[in-house]
Amino acid sequence: MTQPFKLDLNKSATTFRLSLDKAGVPPEIRAELLVVMDVSGSFEHEHEEGTTDILLERFVPLAKVLDPDGKIDLVTFSNGKDSVQHLGTIDETNVRGYIVNHVVDKVRGWKGGTTYSFALEEALRIFGWLPCHRDHEPVKPRFWQRLLGLAPDAPKSAPTHRHEKKRSIVLFVTDGENDPGDSFRDKQRTREVLLTSQHRGDEVYFLFIGACEHEEFAFVEAIAKEFKNTGIVMATDPEAFVNLPDDELIAKLLGRELVDWLKA
Repeated sequence: MTQPFKLDLNKSATTFRLSLDKAGVPPEIRAELLVVMDVSGSFEHEHEEGTTDILLERFVPLAKVLDPDGKIDLVTFSNGKDSVQHLGTIDETNVRGYIVNHVVDKVRGWKGGTTYSFALEEALRIFGWLPCHRDHEPVKPRFWQRLLGLAPDAPKSAPTHRHEKKRSIVLFVTDGENDPGDSFRDKQRTREVLLTSQHRGDEVYFLFIGACEHEEFAFVEAIAKEFKNTGIVMATDPEAFVNLPDDELIAKLLGRELVDWLKA
């Protein structure tokens, strides 16, 4: 199991703030933080040994500096719409051991495959850039209603609501690209989600973190070049990446494109 990283959250937050100051990002600029975490079968080892727990903890100081409430929303996903799950918020009070205690073998889609598009859509819903669908439970007619032909009508369509629109950064952590069986369809759908979001002018930046030494992430590199609000950081040695010194970690996360997006 990965050794616990000795992290001073306040000291790390100070380092992150200094890095933002040097990059010309003033303190009043804020953005909600959301982590989308891959829970596919190939990523099981990193979750169970605690590597992704440390990674999540390393994001907390960034939230303390950038997020208005200092918290990180967490979404897990594997393959397909039904695997996507919004687990709520993480901060310094509950981050330690969160993945091992609340994600491993507990979330929907655990040890599934990998598709991106549905998780991206969920991130856009959480911060108001897409409407949320309220699913109806089917209403079962009573016996006498069935007998008399008075069964209640099914709703014509599910009503929707929309959360308040909030500027946001999505840290999309994955150890692999789209499953071969769904690759073409999901890549096409992912491009459609990102293109539509860009055309709407959504105030969202998607930063993919490729956490695998054996994966080239050609598709993610392609969409990072294609869309102005999408970037990629390679973590080819995940254990080494989560143990980087604060200044080196923030240098990797805060690339020029993201800094420019923050200042825009």
